[in-house]
This record gives sequence, C-alpha cells and structure tokens, in this order.
Amino acid sequence: MRYVIVTDVRYRTALAVLRTLGRVGYSLIAVQTAQENPNPPAFSSRYAKKTVLLDGSVKDAAYGDRLKALCEEVAASGERPVLFPIGADTLAMLSGRREEFHQICDFLVAPPEVLDKTNDKRLVAETARKLNIPVPEEYGCETLPPLPVILKPRCGEKLGLHAEQRYRKVYTEGEFRQALADISAYDPQPVVQALVEGDGRGVSVVMDGQHRPVSLICHRRVREYPISGGPSACCESFYDEKLAEKAIELLQELEFVGIAMVEFKGDFLLEINPRIWGSFPLTYVCGSSFAEYYVRCAVGERFPQPDHNYRTGRRMRFVLNDTLATLSYLRHGKIKTALGGVVDLFRAREALFAFSDQRPFWRYLWQTLRGKEGRV
Repeated sequence: MRYVIVTDVRYRTALAVLRTLGRVGYSLIAVQTAQENPNPPAFSSRYAKKTVLLDGSVKDAAYGDRLKALCEEVAASGERPVLFPIGADTLAMLSGRREEFHQICDFLVAPPEVLDKTNDKRLVAETARKLNIPVPEEYGCETLPPLPVILKPRCGEKLGLHAEQRYRKVYTEGEFRQALADISAYDPQPVVQALVEGDGRGVSVVMDGQHRPVSLICHRRVREYPISGGPSACCESFYDEKLAEKAIELLQELEFVGIAMVEFKGDFLLEINPRIWGSFPLTYVCGSSFAEYYVRCAVGERFPQPDHNYRTGRRMRFVLNDTLATLSYLRHGKIKTALGGVVDLFRAREALFAFSDQRPFWRYLWQTLRGKEGRV
C-alpha cells in the first residue's frame, strides 16, 4: 500500500487523518518539527507506521529542504509517496515549491496566487458578490459604522494568528475604537463587516487539479469557545445541497486546488479556510472518507461526482473546550445551551478518543494541562 507522509502532526486534526487512512491500509509516516513539539500525541498512534522528527522549526528557511529530503528517501525505496500537509506554514511552503515537490511526491495544493486569493477575506467577499452569494455588509475604517460589527485582518491566516485572535466582535463605540487599534497592529486596513446572526455552518471540499469537487462534508457549530466567538467546541454533521453548491461554485471561480472549508453564518458567506480546518475530526466521527479521497485524487484518480457519503446528525466535541464553553454559557445565563453541553457528555463523541487508538488522547490531555497542546 502506498506511503502517505502526514506533516505537522502536533495539530489535533492530524489524528483524524491518520486514523481514516490507517484503517483502510495506507502506510503512514507522521512528521513533526522538533521546535514546535518534539513528542506530539499523534506519534503514539497505532496507525503511524513510522514517526519522523525533523530538526528545527516549520518556520526555518531550511524546513522545505528537510521535508523534501524525507520525500526523496521514501521515493528512493521505490514507492512515490503522497504528501498530506496539515499546517498553514507547510501548505504555504509547498505552494511556493509545487513543481519541485511534484517531481518526487503527489499532493493537492493550490499555487501561491490562488492560495493568497482564498486567504484574502475582502477578495473572497468581492468574488462571492459577483456570484450572487450573500455576504455581510462591509464598511470602511474611517468612521464609526452601524453597530454591531466584526473586525478581522484581511489575511489573518498568513499572520500566524490563532483562530480566536483573527476577529473581534464589537457592540459599542469604545469597543470599536479599541478593536480597530488592536487589529490595525496586524493589518492597517482590516475588514469591518456587519455582525450577522444565525447558525455557523461549514462546507468542506477536496478540489482536484482541474478545480472539480471530489469529496465534501457539511457541519454546523453547536457550541464554541470562547463563546464570544471562538473555534468550534462541539459540532454536528449535516448535509445541505444548496449550501454545498454555493461553496463549490466559489472555489471553482477562484480556481482552487486542495482542501478548503467555506464558512457561512446563516445564509451569509464569511470566509474560506484553505486548509485542514479545526473541526476536521468530525470526518472520522461521522464515517466520511474525506482524507482518503484526497489521497486517491492526488495520485490521479478521477471521480464523476463528489462523494458525500457520511452519517448526518453525528456530534463531536473537544472535551476540554466544550466543558469550558458549557460553564461559560451557564455563567452568562444561557441555560438551554449549557444544558445541551451536559447532554452531549453522553451524546457527542470526543474528537480525539478512539477505543482502538487510545494513547494519543491521553497524551493530548497531559500536554494540554502542561500548556503544550497543538491547535489549528
């Protein structure tokens, strides 16, 4: 069976990739850089046939050469590997060196100009408007806009910010002035949008080299932490054909290649995350073959229709984040939402736990309590 090199396995999303591919028989090589985390939980997964700790940091200029040397070593054994990038830094490096890496391995990564476009929230909104996909009203920074609004850097992903640092909800003039000053330190012309209400929903898609959808999954947020606007703490699988069509149309217009999550709030498009997204473990929980389709497409298989064969109504939670979210909802008087968190102790699956592969979960808990947990 073909080798798959999974990078940046310090991120908790990597475990779902290893488990999905491992259970169908791929030979998996888990890769991590020493400076970020020399002993990531994924290294203890039963599905990691081999673990590789690369010297230095993913931000080093030599990182690309180190990863390339590993790919060459695997290819020299007679098996051309598939490269499955997890982190944004690896994705950006591969994007800039696509032709070079394609000589020794297979992968699906958009070229730099396309990756930059999908990371640019303002440009994504402009493209959506051309396609008649609703987007929140946008305002300038020079005067006080109609409140409430949300502020975010135009390309927060490229700044290396955590998800909870990439936007700020504001309800008063004082909050707006402070948020504008804070975010302007990253981006002098941040995006200012009307704050829209509704369920947070995502459509995640694998797009092949000809910008065709290969696999997709829809999810909705149930709870988030921080509750003022943070990453998903609990989410649920569902399917919405019309929403999926909008996401695919947008990605095709941008000529995207690879994995992306298109995020909506109610009927409004918010942004695109052009990489593995934070709640990716839901793909494993609901039985999606999303990661497998990425590999099969990367090696040249073609599919007439995108696969969306997964179980809907499956809930997944990150136990620590969701516990904090539940307590926070309770403190803020949102009793119904907090009670839902209590019920999901018994109904939702823990994102990182699997009976057949328990060690990564316990290591993750230990490292999190010690402040060494990796996130997307």
